[in-house]
Amino acid sequence: MIDKKTFKKSIAAPLETAGFVKKGQSWYLDGKEAIAVVNLQKYDFDELYFINMGIWLKALGENAFPQEYLCHICLRAEGLFPEQRELILRGCSLEHSDEKLLSSLSEFVKTSLIPLCRRCTDESYLRTLLSQGRFDSGLVTWEARTRLE
Repeated sequence: MIDKKTFKKSIAAPLETAGFVKKGQSWYLDGKEAIAVVNLQKYDFDELYFINMGIWLKALGENAFPQEYLCHICLRAEGLFPEQRELILRGCSLEHSDEKLLSSLSEFVKTSLIPLCRRCTDESYLRTLLSQGRFDSGLVTWEARTRLE
């Protein structure tokens, strides 16, 4: 079993090293055309967290620190990376995680999630992901879909 503080540090460390700015339970990467948001959400009924990702399109409005659930594109990490679903869900369960699993989850954040966030600050890349169906497991607002299609 992993304690909450250790879990949060393992997610925060690579994000902050990569230049994300922390506010509350979210980390923000401000890019030229969009803001990428990574958020930790605690599940109410178990010692489980979700890693949420939001993308705020600057062309659709100004918001320096948008809450993840108000972003134009909202997804969960396991939806964006279905091949890593097991690692993400087990690593985010304080009850089932251990040091080795947490280290793997932190490495996933560093090598997969952060590079994706960086690329998602570019609308042309977002268009590609949308056309490939990579956002099908999440929410894309009508305004974002209209702009990106």
